[in-house]
Amino acid sequence: MNSNFIKSAIILALFSNLSLLAQAVREPRTDLPFEIDEKKRMSEKDVEKKKEGGYFTGLPLINSDPNVGIGYGARVIYLYNGDRKNPLFEYTPYRFRVFAQYFNTTKNAPYHWASIDAPYIFDTKWRLRADLIYDRNPNSLYFGIGEKTLQPLSYLERNDPSGNLVRNANFNDYEANLAYRRPGDAGVGEAPFVTNSRYNRYDIENPNFGTSGEYSFLGGTIRAVTGIRLSKQIVRTYDGKSYDSKFGAFDQIAGFPLGLFDTDRTLTTPQGETRLTRDNNDDKILGFKGGFVNTVRAGIVYDTRDFEPDPNRGLFLEYTHERSSKSAGSTYDFNKNFVSGRLFVSPVTYFTKKPPELLEKLVIAIRGGAVQTNGDAPFYEYRNMWGTETNQSGLGGRTTIRGYKQDRFVGQTMAYANFEIRWKFASTDLWGQHFDFQLVPFYDVGRVWDRTADIGLKGYKHSRGIGLRIPWNQATVIYFDYAKSSEDSQLFVNFNHIF
Repeated sequence: MNSNFIKSAIILALFSNLSLLAQAVREPRTDLPFEIDEKKRMSEKDVEKKKEGGYFTGLPLINSDPNVGIGYGARVIYLYNGDRKNPLFEYTPYRFRVFAQYFNTTKNAPYHWASIDAPYIFDTKWRLRADLIYDRNPNSLYFGIGEKTLQPLSYLERNDPSGNLVRNANFNDYEANLAYRRPGDAGVGEAPFVTNSRYNRYDIENPNFGTSGEYSFLGGTIRAVTGIRLSKQIVRTYDGKSYDSKFGAFDQIAGFPLGLFDTDRTLTTPQGETRLTRDNNDDKILGFKGGFVNTVRAGIVYDTRDFEPDPNRGLFLEYTHERSSKSAGSTYDFNKNFVSGRLFVSPVTYFTKKPPELLEKLVIAIRGGAVQTNGDAPFYEYRNMWGTETNQSGLGGRTTIRGYKQDRFVGQTMAYANFEIRWKFASTDLWGQHFDFQLVPFYDVGRVWDRTADIGLKGYKHSRGIGLRIPWNQATVIYFDYAKSSEDSQLFVNFNHIF
């Protein structure tokens, strides 16, 4: 992408190697089926706590995301770690993991998912991943594409075309004022009176299947990745559909605005032209009617983490390329390039090989990433970032800039970074299950550009917050994060570290 990313990667690699030197020296195992770098070996304490054999963790999914509501469902996970005597026991998060989940929310955003992940499958250098997902979000947000999405929110008081313009608004006030009635614009086919309550929203349905194979080199620190994605997108808009709306300035009796006297009463009103429809009519976007997106994927990974679900040390770097082609049954021709890096350092362990128990797991975790989209991509693909381990969507929401709504910022080029301090302050064993408790202050930053050549160091959006993570038997992490920005504040409840 640019030389700054390469320089950052070199610095991260130096820190990763320094943290490795701090670990107690252990004799390398000589019974491995093939060479695995010692950087990939779990710490002795983590090996002691790791469960043998296979076990289920049935999770009730109680989830909170401000954009989709309160989530509910269940996930049944089966993890198989193998025998403690097996040499791969110390070098893998599990021998294989399968799970299935049913999930929905109070705002009817289902996310059903079946998944398998098998590192070093059949004692070979191959890793298999596969995911079958049904996803629908009727509350998807759309603020446009590009640098213009970085502009602060603004609204007309009570949605009145002649009202005062409020700039630098917070998200809740912004949406509350859009929910007032206003005179319609007959020129774009609006009813005599409309509301803008769904102006920035649309409904997208996305059944999809993705699979990848990874082959390890250089003791497992390098992985070459190849795979495919098959998906269909169904897009629905809210233009003309009716919603309860507040009385506007033009709802009057004898010249007196009704809204001044009855602030709680609502009136069923059609939705006016949405932002998505407007951009489509102005030929600013593709994909208004959805379509098929079938892609071929390839990537390369450098990975020295000691334990993937909850690392103490190590470096993770990846580059992925994804290409959509009409020759593969896709509706659109485009490609995407994604680079990311993650660094995990245990500073107390570095300076003190036997730290006090209260500081034995204090980890500085840093992640940065950037994505570039080229070609004739539909609007909903600009937000997607395919990583070899996780798929992310847009800037904003649970996995990028947590103090802003999901997909608040989307563009041809996007970059972000996350900084966390993960401190384990307590642990316990209950009914044969091991639980750790981590306090996690964090800081997020990111922005978008219209062109990759414009990448710079100015104009970033920021958020900050505090989190609680509860690793359950090490491999399953329960997650609570509260984040705040100049525009919004959000509470998330979910599973697994965001990186």
